[in-house]
Amino acid sequence: MRRTTPAGPAHPAGPARPARPPQPPERARYFRPARPGRPARPARPARPARLPRVAGAAALALLVGLAAPLTVPGLARPAAATPCRTQVTGGDLAENAGPYRLIDQLGLRQAWDLSTGAGVLVGVVDSGVDARHPDLGGEAVTRGSEFTAEATARQTRRTAPPPRQDCSGHGTAIAGLIAARRSAGDRMTGVAPAATVYPVRLDGSVEQLPPETIARAIDDAVDAHVGVLNLSFGRPADDRAIRRAVERALAADVVVVAAAGNEGDAGPGGGLMYPAAYEGVLAVGAVTDAGLPMDSSNTGEWIDLSAYGEDLTVAAPGGSGYRTVAGNSFAAAQVSGVAALVRSRFPRLSAQEVARRLTESASPVGGGRNDATGAGIVDPFGALTHLGASPAQEAGDGTQGSVPVQAVPREEPLVDAATARALAASGVLLLACALSLLGTPAIRRAAARHWRAGPAEPGTGAAEPGTGAAEPGTGAAPVPARPAGPALRLLDGGDVPASTTSPRGRKGS
Repeated sequence: MRRTTPAGPAHPAGPARPARPPQPPERARYFRPARPGRPARPARPARPARLPRVAGAAALALLVGLAAPLTVPGLARPAAATPCRTQVTGGDLAENAGPYRLIDQLGLRQAWDLSTGAGVLVGVVDSGVDARHPDLGGEAVTRGSEFTAEATARQTRRTAPPPRQDCSGHGTAIAGLIAARRSAGDRMTGVAPAATVYPVRLDGSVEQLPPETIARAIDDAVDAHVGVLNLSFGRPADDRAIRRAVERALAADVVVVAAAGNEGDAGPGGGLMYPAAYEGVLAVGAVTDAGLPMDSSNTGEWIDLSAYGEDLTVAAPGGSGYRTVAGNSFAAAQVSGVAALVRSRFPRLSAQEVARRLTESASPVGGGRNDATGAGIVDPFGALTHLGASPAQEAGDGTQGSVPVQAVPREEPLVDAATARALAASGVLLLACALSLLGTPAIRRAAARHWRAGPAEPGTGAAEPGTGAAEPGTGAAPVPARPAGPALRLLDGGDVPASTTSPRGRKGS
């Protein structure tokens, strides 16, 4: 209702002036009435009526509201996160619950002797993480970010995530499988219990969020300098914005791990799922506790390796409690944990080398690589102790074997051929001199005993040495005959008869 002002008393200076005669509308707007004997002059424009204060404030608010969509996106006021309509909760573990099942299935105790993932930041783009859970205390979870898509403003807003909000519990389960701290008796633990999770919360369903929002969430994790990025979601369509964000992550030396999907072969496009199907991303399938492919796991030659995805106990949101889940998302979290173990033990390895270690050390299912499980089930201890491939194998020359055979480098000779011949000739001369010096005393002793070289000549009656006959005119007793020795053996194994040896002394004429 419009407010009016009542008429007040007369002006104190005297009676009010008589009212002017009415003027035509157009003439009253621009001109005053002319006086007699003077030319008419233009009148002042009529002053607009003053608006009441309340009406002015309302008009100002209306103008600000109309100009709000024209504000700069970076200066826009952050929108509040959508409150959870339903909150997933969990229950307590059984009192007789033993060590966590994955410890034996993955051989984590042996792997923890080598690495626990300390110093590695793992990005988790998901539904958020409830850091109040006791298994996620300490430095298991750091403060991350949240991305909200606004359809009216057509923009994505980055805000600080609510520390307790995880409506579906999906992100809390992923974070627990990666970096939950070891509890008493190892009843619950993550694959890399000393790693740290950087949560990036997506406010809304992945299927309904625009690709630009998901791409910005991936970029935010890369800007936080994560070493491993877990993407436990998938879309059947190839979005350019998401693909470029993944390419930027790979270029920043980030190990990108993604779930292959739970649609099996019946999914759109034959089960192809993105971002797992992008080049350079570790696409993870799921197997049962028996090591067989799960029926719901997507298949294809783009699957790199697999992990366990059946009836897993995981941390639940709400501050405490656990629940049981299944699917490829949680298999991908195990691979992300193993990647954190490798990056912690070998910080100088590139993301490609870490991914190669994981695939080359995996335990094959069914005797070799297949479209359901890829290279096989991830093996943490094998990835930490894998010898790696040679440069030729890295280039893809088709060589087999895990132990590289390195070519022996060609060594240069110590001396050239001419020097070698000169040394050989000198050696022969030295050997001849040595033999001549050693043979001179023997010749002198033989001459002193009047030995004659060669056999006795016919008709002389002289006997050969060693026959037992005395030389004529000496009066010496006969020398006993030397017993015959064994026959000589040639190097080729043949026997040489004793009678074929030539006699001592000079050769017969």
